[in-house]
Amino acid sequence: MKLTRTALSTLIALFFVAIGVIWAIAWLAPSIGLYHDDGVYLVTAKSLLAGHGYTIESLPAPIPQTKYPPVFPVLLAIFAAVSQNTQWLKLLPLLCSLAWLTLTYKLLRKLGTDTFAALALVGITAAAPPVVFVSTNLMSEPLFALLITACLLALLDDRMFLAGVFAGLATLTRTAGLPLIAACALTLVVRARFRRAVVFTATAILLVAPWIGWSAAQSARDAYYSGANYAAASILTSLPVSEKAAVFGMNVLFLFSSPFALLSGIMDMYAAIFTFLLFAWCLWKRRQMAPDLFLLLYCGMLLCWPGPPQRFLAPVLPFILWIFWRAFREIKRTEIVAAAVLILAILPLWASGHRLPVTRRTGQFPTSDRAPDDWAELNKLFAYIRENTPPDAILAANIDPLFYLNTGRKAVRGYVPNGYKTFYQAGGQTVTPDQLSVNLLQNGVTYVILTPDRDFAEAPAFHKSVEALERGGVLEVVPVPGLSREYRLLRRKS
Repeated sequence: MKLTRTALSTLIALFFVAIGVIWAIAWLAPSIGLYHDDGVYLVTAKSLLAGHGYTIESLPAPIPQTKYPPVFPVLLAIFAAVSQNTQWLKLLPLLCSLAWLTLTYKLLRKLGTDTFAALALVGITAAAPPVVFVSTNLMSEPLFALLITACLLALLDDRMFLAGVFAGLATLTRTAGLPLIAACALTLVVRARFRRAVVFTATAILLVAPWIGWSAAQSARDAYYSGANYAAASILTSLPVSEKAAVFGMNVLFLFSSPFALLSGIMDMYAAIFTFLLFAWCLWKRRQMAPDLFLLLYCGMLLCWPGPPQRFLAPVLPFILWIFWRAFREIKRTEIVAAAVLILAILPLWASGHRLPVTRRTGQFPTSDRAPDDWAELNKLFAYIRENTPPDAILAANIDPLFYLNTGRKAVRGYVPNGYKTFYQAGGQTVTPDQLSVNLLQNGVTYVILTPDRDFAEAPAFHKSVEALERGGVLEVVPVPGLSREYRLLRRKS
């Protein structure tokens, strides 16, 4: 059966309407801060807005924000200056995502993709659960994706200064922009376009250098909240050789299973093997230097970081899909190609739609099938803390920025997440009761909060340590009327 142009246009329109509904429901969720990074971004933005500098004010002793570059928090501070309404703030990543997908369509067309294929790749990207997640929460990935796409478009248009500006801003949004600078500069050098390479590289580096210099000059070296966290976690600068090998090997599996996981939400080893073989075949069939080299360097950087890379692959998902499309478009059996596109379109749409009941129930679009914390229960806890604890109380919670933003009390996480122990070591404990007790004492913590934290892989170790301290008499339960058993407030005994 052959589809008419009208029928095909109708199917495409319905597909994008379904995506729009999913995005709208996720964006209308009333919560911010349930994923830690979004809370940290908002804390930093509010510090800028208050004139207190680029700092993390939620901590008992505020420190300079050297972990996350400044572009996204600065834009968020501008939005917060207008209104701090949840939907208004979440409009920033939403607008960035819409602009990113629009530029992605233009980039794919400029790279030789036909209209239908460009729309299909953009639509599949927009339907992927991690893309919906970062687009409807206070995450920097949409802005980062927008800037790297704009950089590649400017590069293809031979506008080197503008490409350098976008590459520099991308790096000032996420340090993962450094592979983009390297890939574009190397592409220009290989093609003997030395003058253009100098213009591009100098522009990008001059934008990035002040941030690198400023962050390096700061004396604060918090184990989790400072830029030192990256050096402490990377396999290039830490971990014994055996652990480096374990992280690298598992990350290869994580990486090649990620395209299927991004679209379906399901991790599978067989999918990793199939993706590796398919990816190798596609690159052998058709290669294009600048985007492919950037993707290679970007993925190489992710291999060095201890943790699943799915969320961080969301900004480059169109490039991954485009590599596959370049090879498959040469298949003469159009029915096979159409069937593959249909399956790829339905998978992410189903996976994202499957999360919508969770979104309505909890007030947040989750990164997995596990429901995040219930916003209604959290509001009860926020209200009790505001009304029944002294203003100088210090809280410890797995999602500490969330409690600072909603109670005004200083907060700490109470432990430093260990990616190796969490994701690569069977039964590994991110924190032990003794370590947690020391951290609570050092930070002057007066209250400890337990929430389900279903979307945090390291949360069980924190929960077990808190419960051990409760049994040991270090912590005592504070009864909160009407609060679910999954949400607990504990006081540290003097």
